[in-house]
Amino acid sequence: MGSSLARALVQAGVSVNGFDTLPSVREHAHRLGVKVFDQLAEAAARSDVVVTSLPTVAAVREVVLELGRLLPAGACVIETSTCAPAFAQEATASLGQRGVRFVDCPVSGKPPAMTMLVGGAPGALGDAENVLSAAAGTIVHLGTSGAGYGAKLLQQYIKYARFLVAAEALTFAAHQGLDVPETIRALAASTGARSGLATAEEYFLDDAEAIASHAPVATIAKDMELTRGMFRDAGFDSPSFAALAEFFLAANTSAVSDRPYPEVIELLSGFRFVEGD
Repeated sequence: MGSSLARALVQAGVSVNGFDTLPSVREHAHRLGVKVFDQLAEAAARSDVVVTSLPTVAAVREVVLELGRLLPAGACVIETSTCAPAFAQEATASLGQRGVRFVDCPVSGKPPAMTMLVGGAPGALGDAENVLSAAAGTIVHLGTSGAGYGAKLLQQYIKYARFLVAAEALTFAAHQGLDVPETIRALAASTGARSGLATAEEYFLDDAEAIASHAPVATIAKDMELTRGMFRDAGFDSPSFAALAEFFLAANTSAVSDRPYPEVIELLSGFRFVEGD
């Protein structure tokens, strides 16, 4: 996501400084027109607004808190990864002690039609909102710190719940000897719940290119773990979410952990079909 965002900003004429721990990513960013630095401190010293896009919760925590130590008062960190609402509140307090603003701003989709979910009221992004609008077709302000992360986790819950139900339905269709492509056509024509079904059908129709475009199982498991923590902190008990989280967390310990998430459908082949009386 970081590369896509950087590309959109460069194309809009924005001067972008960048850093990544991986040389290959830094090289790619350089080709996009980003002024690349070898150290985070170097990039931070030349930036008053820092946008982060990171793959793990540990990386978000490490980088954001380090930026809090590196950036001068008046700077702003806009965090676009998926993380826990509680961390947003922690980061807001920690960075705020040094006069640095933190805004949780997870994203959905890709530039230029990306949606940004801002954990703050209108104006929370400051002047950076006009710049980021070059990459985001929609910017939604959710009022309070952590609300952006919370909304993103709820989106993930709905999206992957729909996917898993669709995958189970098509697994059942295949087991029953139905014509799977025709079943997909029938379902697509008779239901509005397309997101999960569309992803599941990529697997059953052997669309390798589409499958490869999806996030790995480990990323989904991470999001499910974060959502479970959010629900637990709120005292919210959801049996349907518990089953969804259990499935993806178990998948993350299997051979498909680092593969695109539609490939978890392989695990469904292990379901037992019990003959009725």
